[in-house]
Amino acid sequence: MRKEEKEKHVVYTIEECQQCGLKTKRTFKLGDFVYKVGELCSKCKTAALITTIYAEYMKI
Repeated sequence: MRKEEKEKHVVYTIEECQQCGLKTKRTFKLGDFVYKVGELCSKCKTAALITTIYAEYMKI
């Protein structure tokens, strides 16, 4: 008998500042899409751009 392995996924959003280049990773929020203007950069306080959305899978 084979034991089933279950996976859980967590979706992340990468925001990149167009001025200083700082990249930040945060959990996905409903409404996120690539090239959307995101939150302010923590380093230089200009608007960051969402460049990547992806999921990471973890075995439970």
